[in-house]
Amino acid sequence: MSEGYNKVILFGNLGADPELRHGQTGTSVLNMRLAINTSHAGKDGKRTERTDWVSCVTFGKRAEALANILSKGSTIMVDGRLQTRSYDKDGQKRYVTEVVCNDVV
Repeated sequence: MSEGYNKVILFGNLGADPELRHGQTGTSVLNMRLAINTSHAGKDGKRTERTDWVSCVTFGKRAEALANILSKGSTIMVDGRLQTRSYDKDGQKRYVTEVVCNDVV
């Protein structure tokens, strides 16, 4: 069986200030909420706007540098891959799908 291809490129604005934290191993982790606005004409000809919210994460020195220059409203492009992870909260298993960024411009 061949391997799949997992590539995401998104362009949008940060909906909140990025959140920098440090993992258990000391690695810097930067979490970002990216708002992607799109619009299209409906059957009646009226423009309909939609905002999709995407969680993005980056690691290491790049995360630290970006935390110093990005803020709510910043327009960015991210290049990365989709990843789903799980965690337990209040005894329930939760799932998060996010973009793990290779590059942020």
